Amino acid sequence: MKIYKNVKRILLFSTAILTAYSCTDDFEELNTKNDLVTEDLVNVDLIFTRVQVRAIKEEGRRNGTGTIGNYSGMSYSGSNRPFLEGDAPGDWNFAYERYTNNLSEIVRLTKDDPELINKTAIARIMKVWAFAKVTDTYGDIPYFQSSLPQDEAVSSPKYDTQKSIYEDFFKELKEAAASLDASMESYGSADLVYGGDVEKWRKFANSLRLRLALRVRYADEAMAIANMSDLQGSDLILTKEDNASMFTAADVQDNFNPWYNNVLTNGSDLDKGPVGAFIIKMKEFDDPRIKIYADTAKATFPGDDPDLDYFGYRGRPVLGLVPVEYKLPWGLDSSSRLSDLWYVQVIEVPVLRSSEVHFALAEAALFGLKAGDAQAHYKMGVEAAMDWAKDFYENAKPQLPDLLGLLYPDWSAADVDLLLSHKEITMAESDAFLASPIATLSGSPEEQLEQIIVQKNIALYPSEYQNWAEWRRTGYPILQIGPDNDDLMGVIPRRMPWPQVEQTINSANYNEAEARLPGGDLRLSKIWWDANPNVPYPFTGPPLPTMDTPWVQ
Repeated sequence: MKIYKNVKRILLFSTAILTAYSCTDDFEELNTKNDLVTEDLVNVDLIFTRVQVRAIKEEGRRNGTGTIGNYSGMSYSGSNRPFLEGDAPGDWNFAYERYTNNLSEIVRLTKDDPELINKTAIARIMKVWAFAKVTDTYGDIPYFQSSLPQDEAVSSPKYDTQKSIYEDFFKELKEAAASLDASMESYGSADLVYGGDVEKWRKFANSLRLRLALRVRYADEAMAIANMSDLQGSDLILTKEDNASMFTAADVQDNFNPWYNNVLTNGSDLDKGPVGAFIIKMKEFDDPRIKIYADTAKATFPGDDPDLDYFGYRGRPVLGLVPVEYKLPWGLDSSSRLSDLWYVQVIEVPVLRSSEVHFALAEAALFGLKAGDAQAHYKMGVEAAMDWAKDFYENAKPQLPDLLGLLYPDWSAADVDLLLSHKEITMAESDAFLASPIATLSGSPEEQLEQIIVQKNIALYPSEYQNWAEWRRTGYPILQIGPDNDDLMGVIPRRMPWPQVEQTINSANYNEAEARLPGGDLRLSKIWWDANPNVPYPFTGPPLPTMDTPWVQ
């Protein structure tokens, strides 16, 4: 079965192999069949680059507006029907076909050469990162019998328990981090995240271990504590200089920000991406970052109607297959869309930021999982997230005039300058926010956890899969959902079902795994680490608005 075989012919990509032939008298060699690529011709650096481009760019492709974005309030649902049951093979296929096989091949090709220890270790770390998304999405998955060398490939691999997979994650991350050696060769410029910086990869491995340890705390608190207790500040990503991310490029169109490509295609007719309910929280807290994430609703209506006011920032609730009267209040551009800043050509695609690490340490300290000062880390998390928003603006600022010329061809230079001025977060704005009550934890431990996760939700944008995992684990942010009439009746999924093809091509192992899953292979069945007995929490705020007619007839 192709998604589990590690194709030794290296159908990896043509750029990974450089061969040269010239005129020769050696006709015997020239006419010898040579349809296999030998290992000595494989450039693992180019394989690694390709994996990063495909895996990380794919991770950031949706910019928080995919179906998964609905489940933590990042985006709102239109016609994508987020509460349907059914097949969801995308992340499974992407990982097994594009990422984990190639990373396993790098490990196999380098592990016996002591001088290549860093290349082996970094590939192991990336492999954990890639597999974590798969198991967090589906639960039990083929792991130990997947991504093997061709001569060891298992065509019908068993599904390993998520607990055993996480145990191996922790082992792999510890061993890989410990084996990194700054005196040895690394990937250099072939590494689009850290440029081959071994110390930063060590911090990434440890910060990823912290993320995963916190994720299992409701299922196995002892495992969580054991895998974060040894981590010191110097082991982790605590400053923006160590953030793990990569940027899209301006060289060829395939490497542009995909949303910039949409601008090139649609110009002023571009239908900008929607913004979900998390914007409501930012508005509630007078958070100046709101203008980085979103625009005010652009709808304007007749001024003589006292019931129609300027809409300002307005995030949509989660609306799937609801009666039309629940959707009418959000139509005709009466809710916010993503800021123009997200559409520039060169944009950051995050992997793991310092703000997330600080929020994780705050939660761990709050509940006694790891020694530390919960308030101090929470405040540093908010500060790091604010700094990121400012840097995001500074990256976009020089690119905006050209972008705005495509989006708004009638704008003058003064219009462009006005937008640039409006979007900038001033020192006074950020200082006021960081001095406000939102920057101080208060209330019961659970109320403080909600504060931490709400701010983490904002800081993680646009990493919608990480936010969905945090929502499943903690129940925060508490979301308002319309009266859905689809399969799940407005209940947010706890997992994605295994690909339907598995029932045919790997039926025995599929059936065994399904028997272990409470509720069976359904979206509402909880995976192993999804063990918080109190979630999901009911929404207790005002009811959703309804309208019988559109805003303007």
